[in-house]
Order: sequence, then C-alpha cells, then structure tokens
Amino acid sequence: MSLSELDSQIREVMAGVFDVDPGTVGDGFRRDDASAWDSMNHLRMVSALEEAFGIRFTMKEVGEMESFDDVRTRVSQHLGGSSLSPGTGERAG
Repeated sequence: MSLSELDSQIREVMAGVFDVDPGTVGDGFRRDDASAWDSMNHLRMVSALEEAFGIRFTMKEVGEMESFDDVRTRVSQHLGGSSLSPGTGERAG
C-alpha cells in the first residue's frame, strides 16, 4: 500500500466517524478541529481503523491518537511502516 493510499483510507475512516468532509482531514487535522471528536467517537474511530486495516492498537496507542498525523503514524507502524519507502510511497524491498 502506498503512503497516499494509506492517507486516503485513514482520511475516509476519520471523515465518516466525525461527519466531516474528507478534504478537511489531513496533515495538521487535530482533535480540536472536529466538534464530533469526543471520547465515544474516538473509540468508534479506533474500532473502524482496526477493522479497516486488520490491526489492533494498545491502550497506550489509543490514548496517544490526537491528530491525523498521530493516527497515520500508528497505523503505519502496525502495517510495517518502516518498510515504506518515502521516495515512492511504496513498500521497499
């Protein structure tokens, strides 16, 4: 999965949970930018991300997700993000 595909899928999940336009979700999008980002919807987002990507977050990770950037980092780590090539956005190797 390329970085742009990853971003797009995360953007769609977050936009759906927080009922915002997907175009508003991206770098710099934070919890304070979505009035619907409350504790219940935070858990809904986590559950939707886990289902979409087939991953499981730790409680520590759940508590650290305060922005799109945080979410992307956590999802990428679970998907083996260290093997993503920043130059092409594709998996290296």
